[in-house]
Amino acid sequence: MNGDSGRAAAKSIVEFLFPFLVVGLLWELAVRLHLVGMEMLPSPSVIVGKLWTLTIRGVLLHHLASSLYRLAIGYVLAVGLGIIVGVALASRRLLREMFAPVLSMLISVPTIAWVPVLLITMGLGDRTVITAVFLGGFFAITYNTMRGIEMVNQGQLNAARIMGVSGWRLFVEVLLPASLVSVITGLRLGIGYSWRALVGGEMLSALVEWGIGKMVYQARFWNDVAVMLMGLLIIGFSGFLLDRVLLKWLERETVEKWGMLAKR
Repeated sequence: MNGDSGRAAAKSIVEFLFPFLVVGLLWELAVRLHLVGMEMLPSPSVIVGKLWTLTIRGVLLHHLASSLYRLAIGYVLAVGLGIIVGVALASRRLLREMFAPVLSMLISVPTIAWVPVLLITMGLGDRTVITAVFLGGFFAITYNTMRGIEMVNQGQLNAARIMGVSGWRLFVEVLLPASLVSVITGLRLGIGYSWRALVGGEMLSALVEWGIGKMVYQARFWNDVAVMLMGLLIIGFSGFLLDRVLLKWLERETVEKWGMLAKR
């Protein structure tokens, strides 16, 4: 059993890495054969070398740690308040009729559009970036939580009430599990939007000295395309890992185990 699971894990890793290796090889060959200029598009080997150098010097880890710190604060706030507000809107018809249209409007506004307003109202430091991260996740999480609870089968609620379940227990034992597929979708969208907001906020906040977004932004002054591309790859890979490590685990331990979602 352990051997089978080990082989399955190894196969999964190879299948995941194979497309990146193929693209990287073709990219490297295009640069080596001078089909693409090194100034325009540095080769993967140059980018990996830059990655190694900045990691050894500790610069990259400092940038990444600063970004993850801001992301953690903003996203945790977005999850907590987003679920609370989503539940309130789904549970109270008057609140839903008043605020659901506003929520639908705000969810379509790109988070980066909030950053100039936040820079004026909240200053040029971490507060602006963390607030942008919060806004990036809040609307998606709130909307999906509200819709998920609205779609819960009324028969389940009636059966629970007949059995004496009400108030907080009704939410924890019936509403939340039944709406969790939609809630997890909101969490997944929220972490993606929050990560984008984080990078944009770091680029535009003058008093923020560390962060992946700031690293990419500063590299443009030196025309260091290798650092820019390295930053973009780190942003994409970090977002992928956050989704796989946090949300995939939650999905596997809840809705997949309960049979509410097909295993992938």
